[in-house]
Amino acid sequence: MRRMFITQIALLIIFSSVFTGMVFFTDVYDEVYTRIVSVTCLSCIKLDPKTSSEFLFETATGENHPEFVLENLSRGPVFIAYRKDVCTYCDEMEPLIMSILNITFEKEDVFYKIINFKGNNIIFIHINRDHASKVLTDSLHIYDKDKVNGVPMFTFVTINYDHDGVVKPYYTTLYAKLGLKNDEEIKNYLTKILEESISLYNDNKAGYKP
Repeated sequence: MRRMFITQIALLIIFSSVFTGMVFFTDVYDEVYTRIVSVTCLSCIKLDPKTSSEFLFETATGENHPEFVLENLSRGPVFIAYRKDVCTYCDEMEPLIMSILNITFEKEDVFYKIINFKGNNIIFIHINRDHASKVLTDSLHIYDKDKVNGVPMFTFVTINYDHDGVVKPYYTTLYAKLGLKNDEEIKNYLTKILEESISLYNDNKAGYKP
């Protein structure tokens, strides 16, 4: 009888441990799945949202701006292009970006370059979520201001004075093919946002303290 009682206790402990582990790892899996796997290829669902290009101080998640952005922001405005391997809109948008910035890169690349754009420095970062580090891939959620949760996604980070008179990072994010119909319109719109980012940066850089 005593041996049977001890066996039952041991089985209960083992079952409790397994159950706790299942709950813990399920929660971790769900979080990873939600933040990484569920990012949508917008062309796959034929979604081309035309969203506002309004610049904001507050990030989409309320988190601080990523360190890799802040480090580069001391050199000039930061332009980030996000994609996945399988993404038709990404494949269509990237040649337009290369043409505007006079650069080349492959779709799998995590690409970084300081570019002289019309006499001003900008920092371009290309992030493929299927190949980049977690720090880089997680930044998509930080800048997904319209909660689209899809790629291609394009973020422009510059600086401006906030309501308290402090110069802080100031960003906007665009998606897919920007809701526009042809390549020339897309190139003109991206160029306009780049020029606005540069203008804000130049107007406010004297007061910026990284």
